[in-house]
Amino acid sequence: AESWRESASYEPGTEGVVTDVNGVKLGFAVCYDLRFPQLFRAEALAGAQVLSVPAAFTRQTGEAHWHVLLRARAIENGAYLIAAAQGGLHEDGRETYGHSLIVDPWGRIIAEAAHDEPGVIVAEIDPAQSAAARRKIPNLKNARDFTVNAGEAPRLRGAAS
Repeated sequence: AESWRESASYEPGTEGVVTDVNGVKLGFAVCYDLRFPQLFRAEALAGAQVLSVPAAFTRQTGEAHWHVLLRARAIENGAYLIAAAQGGLHEDGRETYGHSLIVDPWGRIIAEAAHDEPGVIVAEIDPAQSAAARRKIPNLKNARDFTVNAGEAPRLRGAAS
């Protein structure tokens, strides 16, 4: 039976994929992967200029999260985000959000489809825009790992006694 809880039926992968399509590096993800920024970061660090994520977000999660997550992944990685999205009412009563989007590396939505109407969206993808965004905000170049001290907080320098 169809379900929105994919984790009950599918095992998650652990490897990202980046390939060359007509001279542009394209990274791949699927649906729920959108909630894991580290995948998109790994693909961007591997050279992806365009990130793709076909999905079927429910209407409820789509309205709350779809646009903001896609825009965040584009901005965080200085990459285009192409997101084909299933929309409409399904036989089992489940409703998916739709709103296929293309987002530029600065986080601007440059093409969007309607909620539940079949359609095609098209936008010009310029890999130079990805490079320009990454020069303006060089967070890929400046990426670093963090450790977290979850125990007692150390005293800050200059803190009152």
